[in-house]
Amino acid sequence: MPIEFKRMVKESRFLDPRGDFEESSLPFEIRTDPLTGEKCVICEYRWAMPEKPDLSELISKSLERGCPFCPQSVDKVTPKFPRGLVPEGRIHLGEAWVIHNIMPYAEYSAITTISNQHFIGIADFTEEMLTNSLLASQIYLSKVFAYDSKMRYCSINWNYMPLSGAGQLHPHLQIIAGEFPSTYQQQMLDASQRYYEGNSTNFWSDLIAEEKKLNERYLGTIGNTQWLVNFTSRSWVLEVMTIFQGKESILMLSEQDFNDFAHGINNVLKYLGDQNFYSFNLALYSGLPGGDYFWVNSRIVPRFLAPPLGAADTSYGRILHDWLFCFRKSEDICGELEGYFR
Repeated sequence: MPIEFKRMVKESRFLDPRGDFEESSLPFEIRTDPLTGEKCVICEYRWAMPEKPDLSELISKSLERGCPFCPQSVDKVTPKFPRGLVPEGRIHLGEAWVIHNIMPYAEYSAITTISNQHFIGIADFTEEMLTNSLLASQIYLSKVFAYDSKMRYCSINWNYMPLSGAGQLHPHLQIIAGEFPSTYQQQMLDASQRYYEGNSTNFWSDLIAEEKKLNERYLGTIGNTQWLVNFTSRSWVLEVMTIFQGKESILMLSEQDFNDFAHGINNVLKYLGDQNFYSFNLALYSGLPGGDYFWVNSRIVPRFLAPPLGAADTSYGRILHDWLFCFRKSEDICGELEGYFR
């Protein structure tokens, strides 16, 4: 079956105290992810955008407690890799350092610092910083796969600022390699393979073609990367997707691919900064070399505390039911974000 963007419009009826308890209703939309079949509920309720935060106290406190990723400390307090894996102990490229994660959660778990600077604002990363940190992470993954033949799956991830789960303010990536993929990575791989077997075409190629044709959520092309606002969202606000055309594994990405990716990331981060968001999560998912059914792709979602009470941007629906929920339609977000890609 070809790609379908399934949606159903529903409504909830009630007696509204704002209108002398006359019967009223609010519509909502249920969307189905065209790859995994996950459901996403879109409720376009009015809500206040986050206010621009003052991060000075947070930055000051993070420096007071000491930072292991700053240049004066990284060589003294961070762990080294086993000599058989990385003979020099750590990987260094530009300002990026790849170090062993002192709290690993996979067979091979590393951290890549992005810059010598302790704090970088959401819209202030340079393409060189991002490209070097991604390339250094790839070098590490290449060493892992050459060192341990049991390793099959990997991803590059980014928690930016404490709201996203970052334990250190100093910007850094999280690199994972293991025998098994994450749950969502496995869902995408399985669904991509089923699509390939059922249609004799690549889902990701078809998705790009369909999104370009509809021109509702498509943001643009940067080199070999395609950018769009996802039909369903893993965030209350938006989910930006990048697809690397024809690249099955992170190990296949070129320096130019990473540079193009860095350029697009900065476009998205400038938009988020202009909307007063100051935290986000990013994941770069890898498939298996030779797996023609899957292409490397990434997701970026903002993290925030919702006014007026500072509510967390996740709830029982996401945490306990794996229920995707969003306040805005991706088509509306695309209209705002596409200007950053011109």
